[in-house]
Amino acid sequence: MNRARSRANRPDAVDSGWATPAGAGACAVAPGTGAEPGPGAGPAPGPGPGESLDDLLVQIADGSRTAFARLYDRTAGLLFAAAVAATPSPTAAEERLAVAYVRIWKSAGSYRPGTHALAWILHQTRSSGG
Repeated sequence: MNRARSRANRPDAVDSGWATPAGAGACAVAPGTGAEPGPGAGPAPGPGPGESLDDLLVQIADGSRTAFARLYDRTAGLLFAAAVAATPSPTAAEERLAVAYVRIWKSAGSYRPGTHALAWILHQTRSSGG
């Protein structure tokens, strides 16, 4: 029997939502507005040439919503996993993730380009409480 199927048939197996954050694949909130993206808003395009996490953080510090959406698309799965590891429930993990992205948006100007961008981003998640 397929292992995944066997696990799904266990009485204690539930769809907990722990696999991915709600709306993964597209930035769920337009930074600074609290508004949902407009109709037809899809995932942000992939990274452009030379567009590292470092580059994206610099652009976010300058107020680029496009860079923020790209950063979200590239890091949401990893940050959600970090939030799940630090919280007791999927709901708490999602709340921590939301707070982390607000922190990233607001404090991107404090990021020092050329340092470890991913470590800085993960720190924002760990420091976001929950």
